[in-house]
Amino acid sequence: MFVLNRGSGRLLLRAALVVVSALALSLFSCAPAEGPVEVSADGALVIPSLDSEIRLRAYRPDPEFLLSWEQEGGGEVKVVLENITASTAVEVIPEEGEAAAYTVSSELPLSLVVTVEGDGRQRFRLSPQGKEAGEPPFFAVFGDSQGRNDVLEKIIEEINLAKVDFVICLGDLVASGTEEEYREFMETMAALECPYYPVMGNHDVRGEGAEHYCSYLAPAEYRFDYGGFRFLFTDSSRMGYSREQLSRLEEELTGALPTFLFLHVPPLDPREKDHAFLDPEEARAFVELISEPSRKVQAVFSGHIHMFHHRVFSGVHHIVSGGGGAALYASATEGGYHHFALCRLEAGELQVEPVKVEAPSRSGDLAVTGPSGDLVFTAAELAELAVLEQELEFQNRLENYRGQGFYRGVPVSVLLEEAGGMKPGDILMVHALDGYAQAYAYENVYPESCGWEERQGQMALAVEYEGMTLPEWAEGYRIAFFPEDGVYDNEDCALTSAEGQGWNIYESAGARWVKTVIRLEVVAK
Repeated sequence: MFVLNRGSGRLLLRAALVVVSALALSLFSCAPAEGPVEVSADGALVIPSLDSEIRLRAYRPDPEFLLSWEQEGGGEVKVVLENITASTAVEVIPEEGEAAAYTVSSELPLSLVVTVEGDGRQRFRLSPQGKEAGEPPFFAVFGDSQGRNDVLEKIIEEINLAKVDFVICLGDLVASGTEEEYREFMETMAALECPYYPVMGNHDVRGEGAEHYCSYLAPAEYRFDYGGFRFLFTDSSRMGYSREQLSRLEEELTGALPTFLFLHVPPLDPREKDHAFLDPEEARAFVELISEPSRKVQAVFSGHIHMFHHRVFSGVHHIVSGGGGAALYASATEGGYHHFALCRLEAGELQVEPVKVEAPSRSGDLAVTGPSGDLVFTAAELAELAVLEQELEFQNRLENYRGQGFYRGVPVSVLLEEAGGMKPGDILMVHALDGYAQAYAYENVYPESCGWEERQGQMALAVEYEGMTLPEWAEGYRIAFFPEDGVYDNEDCALTSAEGQGWNIYESAGARWVKTVIRLEVVAK
């Protein structure tokens, strides 16, 4: 039910609105407009959609858009607006000198249907409703789901119970930046009963990920004001913060409103490790700027480090919330648990409460698909086949050595032979629990076929690390290479990557050490 109020050439429509599911778009049917229709938006993305509708996604609570049309004999234009508050006001304003007949109605999920006669231009302004004047915001944050949508589903269920105003996603929404991963993330988030606003993470921008993010979710940097506070979203997905970004941030922080700042990679790692800005000078400049009392920064929220951590220094809250589903970086007592965080202001003070979420139990089975069909190996069977044992380590994109320890593994060739083997020219796809995947050549599986034994060694599925197996070993099962010297560095990776694979796509030996492997698939030539 809604009430129409007329006056001064403006039409105000107040209606209960819900978040639109991307999946629901196929349910709409509408006769296309008979003439060209143009739309421009502020605070919302115009997303490519069906000919008979215009689809928008809001990235702030108060978006507006301008609709222009030229047609004879009328027609119907459907506008589908996603990601808005549960209750909102819609103001429809004819542009000066462009009065035209139109009607506006609401549907579930929200669609604004504009019927016109002749030419026209109408501006639509939306604003959230329902909060009492002066009532502070109540929101949730989480980061680093990284494709673990089973954990994300649990987080969404709990957030829905909390009845927050909106959710901030602190980056690494997906594992490797593919369009399919983004679609799966958005389909999962469609169950959320409030809007969500994201920042870009380093995993989100892999490949063409930045383009997909900016096409479907939000700009790389944006802001909005809500409940007497400024919410400022900025981009540290490249593992740092440029001088140009710092200059823009300095300008943004000259306003009168107290500010919450959101980014993926934090300026500093509270563990005093390297999961922060790569350049210490950039980190120093960033922290000094936000710590100036005149800037009115209340808190900095980030992800990237897979744990919860909250500290206050120089009067600014620094919150890390990276427990959205990816493998954890610390013990539970140190904040290493899957979670989201509820954020509210009480007596003017920011209160941040982490809410733990139990990840669904994971099977120890491994699926293998080959020419002779599908097989499933149990954890016990894999343990029996694990004949490779060695101290190993790999090099990551930053040229740091990681994964040091003692591994036991099964030669991948042994697993594939059970499913019909692999022939030259075939591709092996390794699939991870979070949706991440890597392609390997015949030569990786059989390095002796081309002289890659010394550089790469045997390609194996590691089933034990430092005496740990599933479920204790959270990163297992894992692809591992067993060269004689026990080191798989970036040069090794470059020299053992076939064209269009591995190093030729992402320059990191560590990217080839796929973790949480659940399936091996031989793709025939």
